[in-house]
Amino acid sequence: MADWNTLFYDQKNIELAPEPEVVKFIELLAKEFPNQQERRVWDLGCGGGRHSVVMGKMGCEVFISDNSSKAIELTTKKLEENHIDYVEALTSMENYPWSKKEFLHGVFSWAVLQHNTLDKIIEAIDCIYDSLIAGGYFLGTIKSTKADLYGKGEEIEKDTFVLEVGIEEGVPHHYFDEDGIKQLFPDDKWEMIILAEQVVNYIEKTEEFWSFNPFRYTTWCVLVKKR
Repeated sequence: MADWNTLFYDQKNIELAPEPEVVKFIELLAKEFPNQQERRVWDLGCGGGRHSVVMGKMGCEVFISDNSSKAIELTTKKLEENHIDYVEALTSMENYPWSKKEFLHGVFSWAVLQHNTLDKIIEAIDCIYDSLIAGGYFLGTIKSTKADLYGKGEEIEKDTFVLEVGIEEGVPHHYFDEDGIKQLFPDDKWEMIILAEQVVNYIEKTEEFWSFNPFRYTTWCVLVKKR
């Protein structure tokens, strides 16, 4: 059974290049909060630190969290090599990691929230909400029910599946349809800025293609603003 700490000890499981969306996100925060010398941004599920370094280099005060001690070690090493100050927390996504609330300008979480059961994902969204100032932003991606791996593995609850093979064997994956993703971000708490479903149709694929797949997966892309 895989766990994230074990996975991060193998270099081949660590993404190195940052997603371009993180640059756009930090640019948005700079535009929305022009009077702040430093925007405070949380990289939730920092992994190997590829996005945390970008945040720091773009002038943000960086907050990182992950439930893997190896991920924290990798990220802090990269931040220190780049002379970037940071605040760290070793914790699972559904546990609020910071000593104060409503102090962050942005939260970024790429392909992280789906790795849990629905109740814990909802708790993680509550943590994000609690951390943000009014007008703060969250940008993240979450798996769609249209993804090729939907339905693969053991279903432990509705729309949550645990893969039985591959590097993420034993890791839960929750998938959302449109109604489900909107329920995560209710109108009384969040203003939906962009909700996009990136759908990738694999016309041909071999068995267990996900173990080496170089392409994107079908996913929801969410940009919301705290009311």
